[in-house]
Amino acid sequence: MTDLSHWLWPGAGLGLGDEFTRPWWYFSLLLWALVALFSLLSQRQDPHAGRYWLFFTLCFAGNMLLIAALDAVSFYLGFSLLSLSAYGLVIHSGTAKARRAGRLYLQLAVPGEILLLSGLMLRASAAGGQFDWHSWQTVPLEPLTLTLLLLGLGLKAGFWPLHWWLPQAHPVAPAPASALLSGVMIKAGLLGMLMFLPAADALMQLWAPFLLVTGLISAYYGVLAGLLYTQPKVILAYSSVSQMGYLLLLFALLSLTGVAALPVLLAYVVHHGMAKASLFLYAGMAGEAAGRIWHRALFWLAALSMMALPLSSGALVKIGLKTQLAAASLPGWLDAGVLSQLLTAGAVLTAVLLLHLAVQLHAPDKNQSRHSAKASANTSAGRWALLTLLVSALWALPWFIVQYWQLPRPTLSQSAALFWPLLLALLLRWLWYKFSWQLPAHWYNCNAPALYYSLKFKRLYQPLSQPPRQWPVITLRPLERRLNRLLMLPVVPSAALACCILFGVLFLTL
Repeated sequence: MTDLSHWLWPGAGLGLGDEFTRPWWYFSLLLWALVALFSLLSQRQDPHAGRYWLFFTLCFAGNMLLIAALDAVSFYLGFSLLSLSAYGLVIHSGTAKARRAGRLYLQLAVPGEILLLSGLMLRASAAGGQFDWHSWQTVPLEPLTLTLLLLGLGLKAGFWPLHWWLPQAHPVAPAPASALLSGVMIKAGLLGMLMFLPAADALMQLWAPFLLVTGLISAYYGVLAGLLYTQPKVILAYSSVSQMGYLLLLFALLSLTGVAALPVLLAYVVHHGMAKASLFLYAGMAGEAAGRIWHRALFWLAALSMMALPLSSGALVKIGLKTQLAAASLPGWLDAGVLSQLLTAGAVLTAVLLLHLAVQLHAPDKNQSRHSAKASANTSAGRWALLTLLVSALWALPWFIVQYWQLPRPTLSQSAALFWPLLLALLLRWLWYKFSWQLPAHWYNCNAPALYYSLKFKRLYQPLSQPPRQWPVITLRPLERRLNRLLMLPVVPSAALACCILFGVLFLTL
């Protein structure tokens, strides 16, 4: 731990001494490093690569700072740097669609920063002016503070109903940026909740059941909304909304079961980050995978882990989630058995969504395949090697989870129970294809209402009828000419010579 309170503000410090910040840091650093290597290859021909790397580096710095922060101010600085710099990655392509998504992103990110700052200031005031989050663990939460922090951090986390920017930002950002947005950056909101919202607080325990229900709604909504789109990165974005719902559910279980749910939550964070990053990177190269069995196998390995296939990290975290739910002390209006069945149904829907994604990714598109092969002939092997490394780490993750977080290995009956949701999903997908089940055409690939309201909001501060602002032109050249004529001396050269003499004298006297 590095104590900076003597140099900065009370409680300022950086460190990785906590039980969840250290693995969070190592996991994030690993993912950032792999995606950075991937970006070196994928952005090599990009004419705006310098701009990409500028915002990439700023996001990395903000992400690492907020994880290592031991106080609210350091966390807020890192969180703001991450949130605002991500705008440059969202609009990187410069298309009209990217600019619309970037506008919506900023319209939500800036209010989110304001809400978060307001909540942190109220929290610091209640803690007697202390900013270190360890001191806040024993300070009771207030309803207004809790509301502000949940909204400010939830807008970054992207769970329902604060998810509006996610399905817009992911499709337009470069594939490596999307991998980081979903794999690492949206977890910053969840990390803030862990830091600043004590699980043992009486108000948190009162609100936890409602957060649990919100997480379930987000899990279902993300899947059902994703089935209405055919663009792979939009489907993956809605899948992230769904998975963040499960993480919110685990966060709520911390208040209902104690710290027992923390290892499952951390394992779920790492599992989802690596799996979703693998799928986003694959989506950026799907055109190159035609006819290559190993390339497509990488997709299925990542997807099957998300589907909780036995022996995968997804199986461990899904079983751990059900175990913690069964041990939670739920209020009377929530039945643990019903919730467990809903989680099983959610697993079926997740598998259906990923099968739908596979169909869209591997649809025959010869033009896309030729374009991808031509654009990445020199870098393709390197990018596929990095993706292979990431997927291999994902399937090695169960050993790490069992050894480091002491999660129990699934029993034979638990592993067998994981097969039937996948088999049911395959059956549903086959029936969908066999009988051509379709909703009306206007239900598919429709624009999100958030874009409409984003444009309406823009018109409030930038109306169409507003004339362009004419700034006055200020120049000192006429004044210089008058002085030259008046003094009959070259003023600028004389001033430069005087500065040189002054600097020389100062140098000799030091």
